[in-house]
Amino acid sequence: MTQTLNPSICDKYVTVVALCYNQARFLKETLNSIMAQTWRPGHFYIIDDCSTDNSVEVINEWLEENGHPATLICHENNMGITNTMNHALSLCNTKYFHPWPCDDILMPDKIESQVTYMESLDWHPGFLYGDVQWIDNDGNLLRDSVIKDRIKHFGNGSMPSGFIFGQLVKHGCFIPTASGLYVTAPLKELGGFDEDLYAEDWDMFMRISLKHGIAFKNQVFSKYRRHHGSTEMSRGTRYWDGHFKILPRYLGISKEYDQLIHQKMSEDALVAFREGYTKSLSIVRKQAIRTKNVKLLFTWLNCYLKPLKRK
Repeated sequence: MTQTLNPSICDKYVTVVALCYNQARFLKETLNSIMAQTWRPGHFYIIDDCSTDNSVEVINEWLEENGHPATLICHENNMGITNTMNHALSLCNTKYFHPWPCDDILMPDKIESQVTYMESLDWHPGFLYGDVQWIDNDGNLLRDSVIKDRIKHFGNGSMPSGFIFGQLVKHGCFIPTASGLYVTAPLKELGGFDEDLYAEDWDMFMRISLKHGIAFKNQVFSKYRRHHGSTEMSRGTRYWDGHFKILPRYLGISKEYDQLIHQKMSEDALVAFREGYTKSLSIVRKQAIRTKNVKLLFTWLNCYLKPLKRK
């Protein structure tokens, strides 16, 4: 791994876009981690999605302190994460696309290590992922490796790579998004991120995995800040509404995938029921009837009758 800072080589391969919404507290640490890359960008973008805190003030202060290495774009109205991701993608004219939330931290060699690895492969995946650490709001380490736990779900002792659509259906979104690097062309070919979804990552990974495949490198690439603003920490009706829109889109590809999709829909509907999602029992019932699963039908009936018994 070269230690020589070379702004031009990063800009040749990668467009870095920092995405901010009410992250003033973490901004400088995140932006500093971009500038601390062994392949440091000579220029990158910062998009603020109409923050209501003093994020823009902090960004401008940081830009002045660091000689304005980035272009700041401020949304006049809050567009949400998927719309903002598509805005970021529209700025990208390089081979690789590196969107980055302004509360997470890049490991110093993330960009160099990921680009050189992707360039060394004898196939052309649409995304690369690896490992992340979890930290809290104060930067304290919560988990030194997310992959260490997730790898146990896969029988061969390694994380999936290649055309991994089936694994993404069966196990959900096991890919740590904050570890990743996108290839630009497949993203644009697929029409970008679905703006109707609350959490777009899982859907995009399934789309990429079907047509282009996804690569894995066993390395910790970033520190993911786990706090109450994180998507998986704040699941609610909007999250589950989007979640149950995704899997039915992929029905009809094959009988094997259909079986996996119906099973996953049933499992996730029961999870959503336990979390108070009011539409979940209807989904369980439909899956039980569609798959002629008597056990699932009894589960639905038991869940349905419990609220009635309390009345």
